[in-house]
Order: sequence, then C-alpha cells, then structure tokens
Amino acid sequence: MASIFLVILLAISLIHFLRIQRDIERRIASQRNIPREQLVPRHYKSFTEVEKTLWEAVHQQKRSTVWEDVRFKGKPEFQIVQDYVHRVREDFRRGHRIFGQVIIHSPDMKLFAQLEWERVKIELVYYKWCALTCLRLRTVGISIHELRQLTEIVATLAYRVRSMLRTFENSGNVEFVDSILRQS
Repeated sequence: MASIFLVILLAISLIHFLRIQRDIERRIASQRNIPREQLVPRHYKSFTEVEKTLWEAVHQQKRSTVWEDVRFKGKPEFQIVQDYVHRVREDFRRGHRIFGQVIIHSPDMKLFAQLEWERVKIELVYYKWCALTCLRLRTVGISIHELRQLTEIVATLAYRVRSMLRTFENSGNVEFVDSILRQS
C-alpha cells in the first residue's frame, strides 16, 4: 500500500516538474526578442502614477480623510490597486530569478553565501508584505502606506539586481549579462 502511494506521489511530482520545465522553456523562448530594459523589474516605478490615480479617485468621491488613512476598497480603486500589485509581483519574480542566476554564477563561496542571505532577507520581507497586502485587499481595504512598503521592497531588490548587472557589464561581461537576463 505504501509503495503504491509513493509511486503515485513520484508520478505527480514528475508531472509537476515537467510542467515547470515546459513553462520555463516557453518563458525563455518568449524573451528572445524582448528589449533588455523590459527584462529587468520596472513596474514598481509606476507607483507615483498609481498614487496620483488613486488620489484623483478619492477626490472625485469627495472623501475628506487623511491620505495615509484612506483604505482602497471601492470598485475603481480596487481594480487599480489589484493591477498594480500584480505588476509588482511580476517584478519581484523577475528580479528574484535574475538574482538567483547571479548567485549561481558567483565564483567565491563566501560571496555566494552573502548574496544568498541578502536574497533570503528580501524574500522574507516581501512575502510578509505580500501576504498582508493580499489579506487587506480582500478584507478591509489597503492603504497607500502598505502599497508603498511593498513597492520599496521590490525597488530594493531591483536596485540590487541592477547594481550587480552593472558591475558585470563594467567588467566587460556584456554577453554574460544578456545570457542571465534571457535565461531568467
């Protein structure tokens, strides 16, 4: 009985692994013709535009409250926030994959450990704020402060990724940077 269960579990794991591999291959194939600037995290930069749009939506409804205390839960505001959070998640996933590729190619074990620890710290904080954001988005509404926190975490990751890639480019490894961006 236990062996049948293990065989079924192994088969399910194999199917899941093959699907993940196929998705990775599709993503890499689709990124071949995309400009380099679009392969690094970039959506987090639109936070000020999103904040301005939300500000205008609040003023149209003539809500007179302190901006930091406003909870966005209405229909138009909810869609704006949800779209922005989705784009920021995409930025995080992209930055996380690039960071991982850079770590894998690090020549020194001490540097490897430092970079991996940095990535784990950013990842833990991101998932904490992401979970809080999703929970608040579905219950009482989200504030601009919470959106700003999530944006700052992704911006930190993007800064780390861009600085590492810039270091590689400045050392003459432009093909290596292209390879990392296309394969992550």
